[in-house]
Amino acid sequence: MTTPSLLEQAKDGDAAAIAALLTHALKPKGITVQGDRQSYCLQLWFSGSPAPPQPATVAYVRRAMEKLHPSVIGIVQLYGQQIGEAQPIWSEEISLLSLSSEASLSDESQPCETLTTTDVGETATPALQPSSFTAAPTPVAVVRAYEELGLKLGDPLPQVEAVYFKRRAELLRRGDRASLEPLKWAFTTLKTHLEQSGAETNPASTTLPEVALTTSLGSGRRSSRQTKPQPNLPDDDTDLLSFQNRYSNGLIFPGLLLLGMLMNAMPIMNALLFGIKIWLHEFGHATVAWLSGRQALPLPIGWTSYNPQRSGLVYLAILVLLGLLFWAGRREGQRWPVALAAVLAMVQFYMTWLLPAQRFEMLMAFGGVGGEIYLSALLMAGFYFPLPNYFRWDFYRFPVVLGAAFCFWGQVWLWQQVPKGKASIPFGSLWGEAEHGDMNQLIDVHGWMPGDVIGTYSTLTHLCLLGIVGVYAYTLFRQHRETFIALGRQWLP
Repeated sequence: MTTPSLLEQAKDGDAAAIAALLTHALKPKGITVQGDRQSYCLQLWFSGSPAPPQPATVAYVRRAMEKLHPSVIGIVQLYGQQIGEAQPIWSEEISLLSLSSEASLSDESQPCETLTTTDVGETATPALQPSSFTAAPTPVAVVRAYEELGLKLGDPLPQVEAVYFKRRAELLRRGDRASLEPLKWAFTTLKTHLEQSGAETNPASTTLPEVALTTSLGSGRRSSRQTKPQPNLPDDDTDLLSFQNRYSNGLIFPGLLLLGMLMNAMPIMNALLFGIKIWLHEFGHATVAWLSGRQALPLPIGWTSYNPQRSGLVYLAILVLLGLLFWAGRREGQRWPVALAAVLAMVQFYMTWLLPAQRFEMLMAFGGVGGEIYLSALLMAGFYFPLPNYFRWDFYRFPVVLGAAFCFWGQVWLWQQVPKGKASIPFGSLWGEAEHGDMNQLIDVHGWMPGDVIGTYSTLTHLCLLGIVGVYAYTLFRQHRETFIALGRQWLP
Protein backbone atom coordinates (compact mmCIF):
# COMPACT_ATOMS: atom_id res chain seq x y z
CA MET A 1 0.00 0.00 0.00
CA THR A 2 1.55 3.29 -1.10
CA THR A 3 1.64 6.31 1.19
CA PRO A 4 -0.16 9.37 -0.23
CA SER A 5 2.19 12.13 -1.32
CA LEU A 6 2.34 15.40 0.51
CA LEU A 7 0.46 17.08 -2.32
CA GLU A 8 -2.33 14.49 -2.20
CA GLN A 9 -2.60 14.88 1.56
CA ALA A 10 -2.89 18.65 1.11
CA LYS A 11 -5.70 18.20 -1.43
CA ASP A 12 -7.45 15.97 1.09
CA GLY A 13 -7.41 18.82 3.63
CA ASP A 14 -4.49 17.69 5.82
CA ALA A 15 -3.44 20.80 7.77
CA ALA A 16 0.15 19.65 8.34
CA ALA A 17 0.63 18.89 4.64
CA ILE A 18 -0.76 22.27 3.57
CA ALA A 19 1.48 24.02 6.11
CA ALA A 20 4.52 22.04 4.89
CA LEU A 21 3.91 23.04 1.25
CA LEU A 22 3.44 26.69 2.18
CA THR A 23 6.54 26.65 4.40
CA HIS A 24 8.63 25.23 1.57
CA ALA A 25 7.36 27.84 -0.88
CA LEU A 26 7.86 30.75 1.54
CA LYS A 27 11.11 29.53 3.08
CA PRO A 28 13.27 31.88 0.95
CA LYS A 29 11.37 34.79 2.52
CA GLY A 30 12.11 33.58 6.04
CA ILE A 31 8.46 32.65 6.69
CA THR A 32 7.33 29.45 8.40
CA VAL A 33 3.77 28.16 8.50
CA GLN A 34 1.96 26.08 11.11
CA GLY A 35 -1.46 24.59 10.49
CA ASP A 36 -4.34 23.14 12.44
CA ARG A 37 -7.78 22.03 11.36
CA GLN A 38 -11.01 22.01 13.33
CA SER A 39 -13.93 20.53 11.41
CA TYR A 40 -14.53 22.77 8.34
CA CYS A 41 -12.03 25.41 9.49
CA LEU A 42 -8.32 25.46 8.58
CA GLN A 43 -6.10 27.70 10.73
CA LEU A 44 -2.70 28.81 9.41
CA TRP A 45 -0.09 30.75 11.42
CA PHE A 46 2.53 32.61 9.37
CA SER A 47 5.64 33.53 11.39
CA GLY A 48 8.52 35.70 10.29
CA SER A 49 10.83 38.50 11.36
CA PRO A 50 9.37 40.97 10.67
CA ALA A 51 5.82 39.62 10.53
CA PRO A 52 4.67 38.62 7.03
CA PRO A 53 2.73 41.41 5.26
CA GLN A 54 -1.00 40.84 5.52
CA PRO A 55 -2.23 41.75 1.99
CA ALA A 56 0.47 39.80 0.20
CA THR A 57 0.09 36.75 2.46
CA VAL A 58 -3.69 36.67 2.07
CA ALA A 59 -3.45 36.99 -1.71
CA TYR A 60 -0.89 34.19 -1.85
CA VAL A 61 -3.01 31.83 0.25
CA ARG A 62 -6.06 32.61 -1.88
CA ARG A 63 -4.23 31.48 -5.01
CA ALA A 64 -2.80 28.41 -3.28
CA MET A 65 -6.17 27.28 -1.91
CA GLU A 66 -7.75 27.93 -5.34
CA LYS A 67 -5.35 25.37 -6.77
CA LEU A 68 -5.76 22.82 -3.97
CA HIS A 69 -9.46 23.48 -3.24
CA PRO A 70 -9.90 20.76 -0.56
CA SER A 71 -13.62 19.93 -0.43
CA VAL A 72 -13.56 19.26 3.33
CA ILE A 73 -12.48 22.83 4.20
CA GLY A 74 -14.86 25.77 4.04
CA ILE A 75 -13.03 28.49 5.98
CA VAL A 76 -9.35 29.40 6.19
CA GLN A 77 -8.29 31.59 9.11
CA LEU A 78 -4.91 33.31 8.67
CA TYR A 79 -2.76 34.71 11.46
CA GLY A 80 0.43 36.70 11.00
CA GLN A 81 2.87 36.99 13.85
CA GLN A 82 6.42 38.08 14.43
CA ILE A 83 8.85 35.49 15.69
CA GLY A 84 9.13 35.77 19.46
CA GLU A 85 5.71 37.38 19.92
CA ALA A 86 2.95 35.47 21.74
CA GLN A 87 -0.01 37.06 19.96
CA PRO A 88 -0.65 37.48 16.21
CA ILE A 89 -0.27 40.97 14.76
CA TRP A 90 -3.03 40.49 12.19
CA SER A 91 -5.69 37.97 11.27
CA GLU A 92 -8.02 37.44 8.35
CA GLU A 93 -10.59 34.88 7.27
CA ILE A 94 -11.14 33.46 3.79
CA SER A 95 -14.30 31.68 2.65
CA LEU A 96 -13.38 29.04 0.09
CA LEU A 97 -16.85 29.30 -1.43
CA SER A 98 -15.95 32.69 -2.86
CA LEU A 99 -12.73 31.53 -4.50
CA SER A 100 -14.46 30.04 -7.53
CA SER A 101 -16.12 33.37 -8.29
CA GLU A 102 -12.89 35.29 -7.77
CA ALA A 103 -10.95 32.96 -10.07
CA SER A 104 -12.41 34.72 -13.10
CA LEU A 105 -10.89 38.00 -11.91
CA SER A 106 -7.32 36.74 -12.06
CA ASP A 107 -5.20 36.39 -15.17
CA GLU A 108 -4.55 32.66 -15.58
CA SER A 109 -1.88 33.31 -18.16
CA GLN A 110 0.16 35.01 -15.48
CA PRO A 111 2.80 32.80 -13.83
CA CYS A 112 1.76 31.55 -10.40
CA GLU A 113 3.75 30.59 -7.32
CA THR A 114 5.02 27.01 -7.30
CA LEU A 115 4.26 24.66 -4.44
CA THR A 116 6.34 21.49 -4.53
CA THR A 117 7.44 18.92 -2.01
CA THR A 118 11.16 19.28 -2.65
CA ASP A 119 13.22 19.51 0.53
CA VAL A 120 10.33 18.31 2.67
CA GLY A 121 11.13 14.66 2.61
CA GLU A 122 9.53 13.49 -0.67
CA THR A 123 10.23 13.57 -4.37
CA ALA A 124 9.41 16.74 -6.20
CA THR A 125 5.94 17.03 -7.69
CA PRO A 126 4.91 19.31 -10.54
CA ALA A 127 3.76 22.80 -9.74
CA LEU A 128 0.09 23.13 -8.91
CA GLN A 129 -1.78 24.34 -11.97
CA PRO A 130 -5.32 25.72 -11.83
CA SER A 131 -6.45 23.26 -14.48
CA SER A 132 -5.25 20.33 -12.40
CA PHE A 133 -8.08 20.58 -9.90
CA THR A 134 -11.82 20.85 -9.93
CA ALA A 135 -13.50 23.12 -7.43
CA ALA A 136 -15.87 21.64 -4.89
CA PRO A 137 -19.41 21.88 -6.28
CA THR A 138 -20.97 24.98 -4.84
CA PRO A 139 -24.48 23.47 -4.45
CA VAL A 140 -23.10 20.70 -2.22
CA ALA A 141 -21.45 23.20 0.10
CA VAL A 142 -24.58 25.32 0.23
CA VAL A 143 -26.83 22.36 0.99
CA ARG A 144 -24.47 21.22 3.75
CA ALA A 145 -24.43 24.74 5.20
CA TYR A 146 -28.25 24.87 5.25
CA GLU A 147 -28.30 21.49 7.02
CA GLU A 148 -25.74 22.70 9.58
CA LEU A 149 -28.04 25.61 10.51
CA GLY A 150 -31.17 23.47 10.41
CA LEU A 151 -32.75 25.57 7.64
CA LYS A 152 -34.54 24.72 4.42
CA LEU A 153 -32.83 25.19 1.08
CA GLY A 154 -33.57 28.66 -0.24
CA ASP A 155 -34.27 30.40 3.08
CA PRO A 156 -33.37 34.12 2.76
CA LEU A 157 -30.38 35.85 4.34
CA PRO A 158 -32.32 37.59 7.18
CA GLN A 159 -33.57 34.22 8.40
CA VAL A 160 -30.06 32.75 8.11
CA GLU A 161 -28.66 35.60 10.19
CA ALA A 162 -31.38 35.27 12.83
CA VAL A 163 -30.77 31.53 13.26
CA TYR A 164 -27.00 31.96 13.29
CA PHE A 165 -26.88 34.63 16.00
CA LYS A 166 -29.44 32.79 18.13
CA ARG A 167 -27.52 29.51 18.03
CA ARG A 168 -24.21 31.32 18.52
CA ALA A 169 -25.52 32.95 21.70
CA GLU A 170 -26.73 29.58 22.98
CA LEU A 171 -23.35 27.94 22.35
CA LEU A 172 -21.49 30.77 24.10
CA ARG A 173 -23.85 30.55 27.06
CA ARG A 174 -23.27 26.79 27.35
CA GLY A 175 -19.52 27.21 26.86
CA ASP A 176 -19.50 24.93 23.80
CA ARG A 177 -16.95 26.89 21.77
CA ALA A 178 -15.92 23.80 19.80
CA SER A 179 -19.23 23.93 17.89
CA LEU A 180 -18.75 27.56 16.90
CA GLU A 181 -16.42 26.85 13.96
CA PRO A 182 -18.83 24.68 11.88
CA LEU A 183 -21.63 27.10 12.72
CA LYS A 184 -19.52 30.04 11.57
CA TRP A 185 -18.51 28.18 8.42
CA ALA A 186 -22.15 27.49 7.53
CA PHE A 187 -23.13 31.12 8.10
CA THR A 188 -20.21 32.50 6.05
CA THR A 189 -20.91 30.04 3.23
CA LEU A 190 -24.61 30.91 3.03
CA LYS A 191 -24.02 34.64 3.39
CA THR A 192 -21.49 34.65 0.55
CA HIS A 193 -23.71 32.47 -1.63
CA LEU A 194 -26.85 34.53 -1.05
CA GLU A 195 -25.07 37.85 -1.55
CA GLN A 196 -23.53 36.64 -4.81
CA SER A 197 -26.87 35.26 -5.98
CA GLY A 198 -28.50 38.61 -5.21
CA ALA A 199 -25.82 40.47 -7.20
CA GLU A 200 -26.30 38.17 -10.19
CA THR A 201 -30.09 38.51 -10.21
CA ASN A 202 -29.98 42.31 -9.72
CA PRO A 203 -28.07 43.91 -12.62
CA ALA A 204 -28.60 47.37 -11.15
CA SER A 205 -26.75 46.49 -7.97
CA THR A 206 -23.57 48.41 -7.39
CA THR A 207 -20.37 46.37 -7.29
CA LEU A 208 -17.35 47.37 -5.32
CA PRO A 209 -14.34 48.53 -7.33
CA GLU A 210 -11.49 46.11 -7.80
CA VAL A 211 -8.03 47.08 -6.79
CA ALA A 212 -4.66 45.74 -7.90
CA LEU A 213 -2.56 44.02 -5.28
CA THR A 214 1.17 43.53 -5.64
CA THR A 215 2.67 40.70 -3.66
CA SER A 216 6.29 40.12 -2.80
CA LEU A 217 5.78 36.51 -1.74
CA GLY A 218 7.19 33.68 -3.83
CA SER A 219 9.65 34.23 -6.68
CA GLY A 220 9.45 37.62 -8.36
CA ARG A 221 6.68 40.20 -7.98
CA ARG A 222 3.20 39.29 -9.16
CA SER A 223 -0.09 41.08 -9.03
CA SER A 224 -3.53 39.68 -8.29
CA ARG A 225 -6.97 41.25 -8.24
CA GLN A 226 -9.02 41.34 -5.10
CA THR A 227 -12.37 42.90 -4.33
CA LYS A 228 -12.22 45.69 -1.81
CA PRO A 229 -13.67 44.46 1.51
CA GLN A 230 -16.59 46.24 3.06
CA PRO A 231 -15.74 48.01 6.32
CA ASN A 232 -17.46 46.23 9.18
CA LEU A 233 -16.80 45.34 12.79
CA PRO A 234 -14.24 42.54 13.28
CA ASP A 235 -15.71 39.25 14.46
CA ASP A 236 -13.58 39.32 17.62
CA ASP A 237 -15.16 42.63 18.64
CA THR A 238 -18.59 40.99 18.70
CA ASP A 239 -17.47 38.34 21.20
CA LEU A 240 -16.68 39.75 24.65
CA LEU A 241 -14.99 36.49 25.59
CA SER A 242 -12.45 36.78 22.78
CA PHE A 243 -8.90 37.64 23.78
CA GLN A 244 -8.71 39.90 20.72
CA ASN A 245 -11.84 41.89 21.62
CA ARG A 246 -10.77 45.53 21.76
CA TYR A 247 -13.61 46.54 24.06
CA SER A 248 -12.82 43.83 26.62
CA ASN A 249 -9.10 44.58 26.50
CA GLY A 250 -9.35 48.36 26.46
CA LEU A 251 -12.41 49.13 28.59
CA ILE A 252 -13.67 46.15 30.57
CA PHE A 253 -10.27 45.27 32.05
CA PRO A 254 -9.61 48.72 33.61
CA GLY A 255 -13.27 48.77 34.63
CA LEU A 256 -12.78 45.55 36.60
CA LEU A 257 -9.69 47.03 38.26
CA LEU A 258 -11.61 50.16 39.27
CA LEU A 259 -14.50 48.07 40.56
CA GLY A 260 -12.09 46.01 42.66
CA MET A 261 -10.66 49.25 44.06
CA LEU A 262 -14.13 50.50 45.02
CA MET A 263 -15.04 47.16 46.60
CA ASN A 264 -11.89 47.24 48.70
CA ALA A 265 -12.68 50.78 49.87
CA MET A 266 -16.16 49.77 51.10
CA PRO A 267 -15.98 48.31 54.65
CA ILE A 268 -19.00 46.07 54.17
CA MET A 269 -17.61 44.57 50.92
CA ASN A 270 -14.21 44.24 52.54
CA ALA A 271 -15.75 42.19 55.33
CA LEU A 272 -17.94 40.04 53.07
CA LEU A 273 -15.13 39.24 50.61
CA PHE A 274 -12.31 38.94 53.13
CA GLY A 275 -12.15 35.22 52.31
CA ILE A 276 -10.64 36.03 48.91
CA LYS A 277 -7.66 37.66 50.62
CA ILE A 278 -7.31 34.67 52.95
CA TRP A 279 -7.30 32.25 50.03
CA LEU A 280 -4.63 34.17 48.12
CA HIS A 281 -2.59 34.57 51.30
CA GLU A 282 -2.62 30.82 51.96
CA PHE A 283 -1.97 29.97 48.33
CA GLY A 284 1.04 32.27 48.54
CA HIS A 285 2.42 29.98 51.26
CA ALA A 286 1.38 26.82 49.39
CA THR A 287 2.95 27.77 46.05
CA VAL A 288 6.30 28.28 47.76
CA ALA A 289 5.98 24.84 49.35
CA TRP A 290 4.89 23.11 46.15
CA LEU A 291 7.67 24.64 44.06
CA SER A 292 10.09 23.55 46.78
CA GLY A 293 8.92 19.94 46.62
CA ARG A 294 7.00 20.03 49.92
CA GLN A 295 3.51 18.84 50.69
CA ALA A 296 1.15 21.71 51.50
CA LEU A 297 -2.57 22.11 52.07
CA PRO A 298 -3.94 25.69 52.01
CA LEU A 299 -7.13 26.02 54.05
CA PRO A 300 -9.68 28.86 53.80
CA ILE A 301 -9.58 29.29 57.58
CA GLY A 302 -6.28 31.18 57.43
CA TRP A 303 -3.93 28.23 57.86
CA THR A 304 -1.59 26.30 55.57
CA SER A 305 -0.35 22.91 56.69
CA TYR A 306 2.96 21.86 55.12
CA ASN A 307 5.68 19.27 55.56
CA PRO A 308 9.18 20.80 55.86
CA GLN A 309 10.71 17.62 54.37
CA ARG A 310 11.17 17.31 50.61
CA SER A 311 8.97 14.84 48.74
CA GLY A 312 10.00 13.34 45.42
CA LEU A 313 6.36 12.52 44.70
CA VAL A 314 5.37 16.19 45.05
CA TYR A 315 8.24 17.21 42.80
CA LEU A 316 7.19 14.73 40.10
CA ALA A 317 3.51 15.67 40.38
CA ILE A 318 4.22 19.37 39.88
CA LEU A 319 6.65 18.55 37.07
CA VAL A 320 3.96 16.47 35.30
CA LEU A 321 1.49 19.37 35.56
CA LEU A 322 4.06 21.73 34.08
CA GLY A 323 4.69 19.20 31.32
CA LEU A 324 0.98 19.10 30.50
CA LEU A 325 0.94 22.90 30.35
CA PHE A 326 3.96 22.83 28.03
CA TRP A 327 2.35 20.18 25.80
CA ALA A 328 -0.99 22.00 25.62
CA GLY A 329 0.74 25.25 24.69
CA ARG A 330 2.72 23.55 21.91
CA ARG A 331 -0.37 21.74 20.65
CA GLU A 332 -2.46 24.92 20.41
CA GLY A 333 0.36 27.13 19.12
CA GLN A 334 0.49 29.35 22.22
CA ARG A 335 3.99 30.36 23.19
CA TRP A 336 3.44 31.88 26.59
CA PRO A 337 2.25 28.63 28.30
CA VAL A 338 5.34 26.94 26.86
CA ALA A 339 7.63 29.67 28.23
CA LEU A 340 5.84 29.74 31.58
CA ALA A 341 6.09 25.97 32.01
CA ALA A 342 9.81 26.01 31.15
CA VAL A 343 10.59 28.87 33.57
CA LEU A 344 8.60 27.31 36.42
CA ALA A 345 10.31 23.96 35.83
CA MET A 346 13.72 25.62 36.29
CA VAL A 347 12.51 27.50 39.38
CA GLN A 348 11.09 24.27 40.78
CA PHE A 349 14.38 22.44 40.30
CA TYR A 350 16.32 25.17 42.09
CA MET A 351 13.90 25.55 44.97
CA THR A 352 13.55 21.81 45.50
CA TRP A 353 17.15 20.63 45.26
CA LEU A 354 19.39 23.69 45.70
CA LEU A 355 17.54 26.04 48.07
CA PRO A 356 18.81 25.84 51.71
CA ALA A 357 16.25 24.85 54.33
CA GLN A 358 16.58 28.16 56.21
CA ARG A 359 15.98 30.14 53.03
CA PHE A 360 12.91 27.99 52.33
CA GLU A 361 11.46 28.83 55.75
CA MET A 362 12.06 32.53 55.09
CA LEU A 363 10.28 32.32 51.72
CA MET A 364 7.38 30.51 53.38
CA ALA A 365 6.96 33.41 55.81
CA PHE A 366 7.36 35.95 53.02
CA GLY A 367 4.97 34.15 50.65
CA GLY A 368 1.76 34.87 52.58
CA VAL A 369 1.50 38.63 52.16
CA GLY A 370 3.74 38.37 49.10
CA GLY A 371 1.25 35.97 47.51
CA GLU A 372 -1.54 38.49 48.01
CA ILE A 373 0.54 40.87 45.90
CA TYR A 374 2.26 38.86 43.17
CA LEU A 375 -0.37 36.14 42.74
CA SER A 376 -3.05 38.82 42.39
CA ALA A 377 -0.90 40.67 39.85
CA LEU A 378 -0.29 37.49 37.85
CA LEU A 379 -4.00 36.70 37.77
CA MET A 380 -4.81 40.20 36.57
CA ALA A 381 -2.13 40.18 33.88
CA GLY A 382 -3.37 36.74 32.83
CA PHE A 383 -6.52 38.45 31.53
CA TYR A 384 -4.66 38.96 28.24
CA PHE A 385 -3.15 35.47 27.93
CA PRO A 386 -5.33 32.57 26.71
CA LEU A 387 -4.87 29.29 28.54
CA PRO A 388 -5.38 25.96 26.75
CA ASN A 389 -8.98 25.52 25.66
CA TYR A 390 -10.15 23.07 28.32
CA PHE A 391 -9.48 25.60 31.10
CA ARG A 392 -12.27 27.92 29.79
CA TRP A 393 -10.15 30.87 30.93
CA ASP A 394 -11.89 33.10 28.38
CA PHE A 395 -14.94 33.28 30.68
CA TYR A 396 -13.54 32.76 34.18
CA ARG A 397 -10.88 35.44 33.74
CA PHE A 398 -13.50 38.17 34.31
CA PRO A 399 -14.56 37.18 37.87
CA VAL A 400 -10.99 36.08 38.68
CA VAL A 401 -9.57 39.49 37.71
CA LEU A 402 -12.23 41.22 39.81
CA GLY A 403 -11.37 39.16 42.90
CA ALA A 404 -7.63 39.55 42.32
CA ALA A 405 -8.02 43.33 41.93
CA PHE A 406 -9.98 43.45 45.21
CA CYS A 407 -7.10 41.74 47.02
CA PHE A 408 -4.31 43.57 45.21
CA TRP A 409 -5.54 47.10 45.93
CA GLY A 410 -5.80 46.26 49.62
CA GLN A 411 -2.10 45.47 49.74
CA VAL A 412 -1.19 48.49 47.59
CA TRP A 413 -2.97 50.86 49.97
CA LEU A 414 -1.53 49.13 53.05
CA TRP A 415 2.08 49.44 51.93
CA GLN A 416 1.50 53.02 50.83
CA GLN A 417 0.27 53.92 54.30
CA VAL A 418 2.84 52.02 56.41
CA PRO A 419 5.87 54.15 55.40
CA LYS A 420 3.85 57.28 56.20
CA GLY A 421 3.01 56.05 59.69
CA LYS A 422 -0.72 55.90 58.92
CA ALA A 423 -0.80 52.09 59.24
CA SER A 424 1.34 49.50 61.01
CA ILE A 425 3.11 46.38 59.81
CA PRO A 426 0.60 43.47 60.04
CA PHE A 427 2.20 41.59 62.92
CA GLY A 428 0.53 38.53 64.41
CA SER A 429 -1.69 35.94 62.75
CA LEU A 430 -5.36 35.46 62.08
CA TRP A 431 -5.61 33.19 65.12
CA GLY A 432 -4.07 35.72 67.51
CA GLU A 433 -0.71 33.97 67.91
CA ALA A 434 1.60 36.97 67.64
CA GLU A 435 4.83 35.01 67.75
CA HIS A 436 3.78 32.88 64.76
CA GLY A 437 2.80 35.74 62.44
CA ASP A 438 4.59 36.03 59.12
CA MET A 439 6.06 39.45 59.90
CA ASN A 440 7.16 38.21 63.33
CA GLN A 441 8.94 35.27 61.75
CA LEU A 442 10.77 37.50 59.28
CA ILE A 443 11.99 39.85 62.02
CA ASP A 444 12.51 37.50 65.00
CA VAL A 445 13.79 34.38 63.21
CA HIS A 446 15.30 35.54 59.93
CA GLY A 447 16.81 38.83 61.06
CA TRP A 448 14.82 41.29 58.97
CA MET A 449 14.52 44.86 60.18
CA PRO A 450 11.18 46.73 60.06
CA GLY A 451 12.65 48.91 57.32
CA ASP A 452 13.49 45.79 55.30
CA VAL A 453 9.91 44.55 55.58
CA ILE A 454 8.45 47.90 54.55
CA GLY A 455 10.90 48.44 51.69
CA THR A 456 10.54 44.92 50.29
CA TYR A 457 6.76 44.80 50.20
CA SER A 458 6.44 48.40 49.01
CA THR A 459 8.84 47.73 46.15
CA LEU A 460 6.99 44.53 45.27
CA THR A 461 3.65 46.35 45.02
CA HIS A 462 5.17 49.04 42.78
CA LEU A 463 6.81 46.47 40.48
CA CYS A 464 3.61 44.46 40.16
CA LEU A 465 1.57 47.59 39.47
CA LEU A 466 4.10 48.63 36.81
CA GLY A 467 3.86 45.18 35.24
CA ILE A 468 0.05 45.32 35.04
CA VAL A 469 0.13 48.77 33.45
CA GLY A 470 2.83 47.58 31.03
CA VAL A 471 0.79 44.58 29.88
CA TYR A 472 -2.29 46.77 29.44
CA ALA A 473 -0.38 49.41 27.47
CA TYR A 474 1.33 46.83 25.25
CA THR A 475 -2.01 45.19 24.43
CA LEU A 476 -3.57 48.53 23.48
CA PHE A 477 -0.59 49.41 21.30
CA ARG A 478 -0.63 46.02 19.57
CA GLN A 479 -4.34 46.21 18.78
CA HIS A 480 -4.26 49.88 17.73
CA ARG A 481 -0.79 49.90 16.19
CA GLU A 482 -1.83 51.60 12.97
CA THR A 483 -3.67 54.37 14.83
CA PHE A 484 -0.69 55.09 17.08
CA ILE A 485 1.69 55.11 14.10
CA ALA A 486 -0.56 57.52 12.21
CA LEU A 487 -0.77 59.85 15.20
CA GLY A 488 2.99 59.72 15.62
CA ARG A 489 3.55 60.69 12.02
CA GLN A 490 1.22 63.65 12.45
CA TRP A 491 2.94 64.99 15.57
CA LEU A 492 6.55 64.18 14.76
CA PRO A 493 8.34 66.50 12.32
